[in-house]
Amino acid sequence: MAAVVEELSVGSVRRHTVPMIDLRNAKSSLLPVALVRYRFGSTANIPLHFRENNGRSLFFYPAALPHRDGQWIFVEFAVAGSDVPCLARGRVRTQHNARFTGSWLEFPTPDLPLIMRNLAQTRRAHARLPIDVTASVRCADGGKLVCRIADVSADGLRLAGLPFFLNVGEDLSIEMVGMPRAHSDLGKGRVVWVRVQEAGIHFLGRGSRNPSLVKLVEQAVAVRSTAIEFVHPDSCSCRGDQRPPEPPLPGPTTR
Repeated sequence: MAAVVEELSVGSVRRHTVPMIDLRNAKSSLLPVALVRYRFGSTANIPLHFRENNGRSLFFYPAALPHRDGQWIFVEFAVAGSDVPCLARGRVRTQHNARFTGSWLEFPTPDLPLIMRNLAQTRRAHARLPIDVTASVRCADGGKLVCRIADVSADGLRLAGLPFFLNVGEDLSIEMVGMPRAHSDLGKGRVVWVRVQEAGIHFLGRGSRNPSLVKLVEQAVAVRSTAIEFVHPDSCSCRGDQRPPEPPLPGPTTR
């Protein structure tokens, strides 16, 4: 399994024809992204930092976060020995025990520790960077739709908010909305995986050197550089096969 928490490949699915969309009413563009980072050292016992509950992973982030309870944020987990971090999207669960500083983070998958354990074997060449920008997509059959770019890398991106399944292997033309034409055209990419309302896009050959894509990656890197980061302490009790100190687990939530 690669370092991607939300990528699940499925077969090609027939979709409905979508009419041309008037982009004059579509709002741009690059929006602030909620991102925090956590860096595990080589001595960390990663599974001891996670709790599995009803098909979800819970992780206690031991630092004050500015995000509200229930807010969805991106979390980048870096692991010693891997050049590619694990980017996951989870929900903040605040806790009120005065003995602890920090918040629980809840992820909609039980496999997060396993994914991070296998990071060194991931086939992904470039890190995924969270971003939030409106995009106009032209499909191979001429249909056009508006969605969002949820993350980007040097050779691809993830589309979110899709109104129908795209087809794996299909070529798309992608343009950012609300930007000058010279800076908005991301060129053509190929669909490499799909899931409900999402698709992974890979840019082949010269497409990965598109100036607009390079600029978008630079903007995402700038956002990443300002994110809150916590480094796993060498003194953590997980080194002795004991769970680190944690507040009580949060109660159930309405999905």
